[in-house]
Amino acid sequence: MAKQLKQTADEIALACLASRTRLLSRVVTGIYDDALRNVGLTSAQMTILVALEHTGGVQPAALCEALKLDKSTLSRNVDRMERNGWIEKSPGADARSHSLTLTDAGRDKLGEAIPYWRTAQVMAEETLGKGGMDTLYKVSKRLRGF
Repeated sequence: MAKQLKQTADEIALACLASRTRLLSRVVTGIYDDALRNVGLTSAQMTILVALEHTGGVQPAALCEALKLDKSTLSRNVDRMERNGWIEKSPGADARSHSLTLTDAGRDKLGEAIPYWRTAQVMAEETLGKGGMDTLYKVSKRLRGF
């Protein structure tokens, strides 16, 4: 039993996609968080700012779906970003719905962050290598849809 458990643990340690993608996520997120800290943003907040600028505004559920975020993660970030004046909630078609849009201050923050994002991008590309970058782009495009 102990030998079989060790063999299975060795197999999982070598092949587990969940642990490998979590490691990748922590490493890459750390690179961007370190760079964006200079302008008071996290990588998650930067992603939301970019998505809102890219879409021109979107309902939270659609943003969660596109970015594969859970509602509580989005809500926590939206609340902070709204308090900072970077995004606003606009009424939707009915009383229960709303859209998120970037404010002028949000666009300014995004513009301020871009040079730091570019620095992080170069560091992440160097960390992953060309093959890693190409694969990541293909997989994320398929999962995200854009």
